[in-house]
Amino acid sequence: MEAISKSLSLFDFQQLFPDDESCLKYLSDKKWKDGYSCHRCHKKKYCRSVKKYDRRCTACGYIESPKANTLFHHMKFSLQKAFYIVYLVSTNKRGIASTELSRKLGLRQKTCWLFKHKVMQAMASRKKYSLSNEVEVMTCELGVNRIVKDGIKIEKKKLAVLAHEKKSKGRGKTYGHKVDNLSAKELNVILNDHVDKSAHIKTNGWHGFAALQNKYPGLKTVICKKGKRPVVMTYRISCGLLHWIRGIHGHAELLQYYLDEYFFRLNRCDMEDGLFLHLLDRMIKHEPRTYYDIVNFTPKALFIDYS
Repeated sequence: MEAISKSLSLFDFQQLFPDDESCLKYLSDKKWKDGYSCHRCHKKKYCRSVKKYDRRCTACGYIESPKANTLFHHMKFSLQKAFYIVYLVSTNKRGIASTELSRKLGLRQKTCWLFKHKVMQAMASRKKYSLSNEVEVMTCELGVNRIVKDGIKIEKKKLAVLAHEKKSKGRGKTYGHKVDNLSAKELNVILNDHVDKSAHIKTNGWHGFAALQNKYPGLKTVICKKGKRPVVMTYRISCGLLHWIRGIHGHAELLQYYLDEYFFRLNRCDMEDGLFLHLLDRMIKHEPRTYYDIVNFTPKALFIDYS
């Protein structure tokens, strides 16, 4: 799989980040570009510490490295390899599996899987923009999870709801949410997070949307006619999403992370040249995540203000 970035080729990446020190310097410059603030006491003055690029608070003595309190926190492998994973995940149009990352970098597959999910955590929507024009919302099924519980194999459908904004020129943004079922309460999550209440919303014929019409006056449920689909563009996007998951990942147990990755890249298809550095900045501003957080935490785009 070849990188698709227009400006930052693999050669450029190797020139920009030839070793761990260059990566550490980049983290330091970006993390404290607006000034230093102690993570514990929030004082502004610091002095140098024993390790290069670490900063020591002159008030409480807290020593903080550029990796601390970011998604690079408590890493146990090379920082340059971590940057390379971010580069591969952000610039490969079809995505990349943790087994392929393991082969390329000489790391354990589980190590690559965990860090890749941290990268995907940074891809989650910050919920800064609302879909306010014509919006299509539809439910979709993205396969089956096979879970073993008390010695019994249980099959559970992987369900999602997608919201796409139609524009007169060009394509609007699209967001996706994993849902446990198709009740009105579950479907309301994506509308509440991403859709403006004044928007004209067109949905497929699922009856769960009918209960939301009081909250969203512009919501209109369209019954499917034979051979036609009421939300054509969203249906096409859902087909692309399904083929992407099956083609690279086989199955996605933690579905929301994969939805975040797919729509992060889809919504920024016009900024391929800066996607890698943009994602690095998001990881620097994001609070740290452990393995327990990744497998149990409902993903949210939580950002730290260092100013």
